[in-house]
Amino acid sequence: MSNELIPTIKLDEVIELGLQVVDYRKAGDLHFLKSPHRNEHYLFVLVTDGNLKLVVDSRGMVIPAQSVYYILPGQVMQHFDTEADAYVIAVDAFLLNQTYKFILDEGCFVQTPVAINAERGGRLKSAISLLGAEVKDASVNSCKEHIKRGLIDAVAGMFAGEYVDSTIAHGRKDSSAVRITTAFKRLIFAEYKTLKKPSSYASALNISTPYLNEAVKEISGQTVSYWIQNMIMFEAKRLLIYTDKTIKAIAYELGYADYVYFSKMFIGMVKMSPGAFRKKYR
Repeated sequence: MSNELIPTIKLDEVIELGLQVVDYRKAGDLHFLKSPHRNEHYLFVLVTDGNLKLVVDSRGMVIPAQSVYYILPGQVMQHFDTEADAYVIAVDAFLLNQTYKFILDEGCFVQTPVAINAERGGRLKSAISLLGAEVKDASVNSCKEHIKRGLIDAVAGMFAGEYVDSTIAHGRKDSSAVRITTAFKRLIFAEYKTLKKPSSYASALNISTPYLNEAVKEISGQTVSYWIQNMIMFEAKRLLIYTDKTIKAIAYELGYADYVYFSKMFIGMVKMSPGAFRKKYR
């Protein structure tokens, strides 16, 4: 199936709040997950009982009880079984701590489930429950957003921590496409403020631009340009939320002398102006 025929799911609650917490047992009909689709968000999965069966990037995946797993933006997944007790948290990239994001992205689209012991699993389940309750709480106060982000940090950090010392192994990890994509992802973390063109990354990796694009798209389902813009928007969103820098200063920090161009690019990708985004999430 070609990439163009695979729909990308945009979850309404994630668009509105930046995240969504789903208890599979209480989710009702998940028919929209039973066909192959992409997610725009990071998905974190905790299975507490039974086996959760998925197909991720054409690989059959069984996530057993007392295991964690995550799915990266752009991966193709299909859901086959809801008999497990499981929690799924969908989080927009801009809400993730950069350190955790780096650890998770190192899996480079070949991540596997990792067993979690009962004590840590219990703590993770409690943190997820607290996060879910905070999302459902309709009250408004000056601390609510900070509490929500603190809980997101806690949950994402627990997931990332389970993967720090685990060996992520799969046959595709030794392929040239995976090696190139891994090198590209590492480079983009370091150079996204200065390197803006696919050709610049290809040159830095000593390969041709078409070869880089082909490898990255094979593994991630998205082009090099998409990931460059995605990384820039991720950092732009964080700066808009966590700093008081002007939009012009943020544009300059991210490598854009023309802040009007930066603002137009932001609107094109996020569907709202930088100022509107800051007002909504602060």
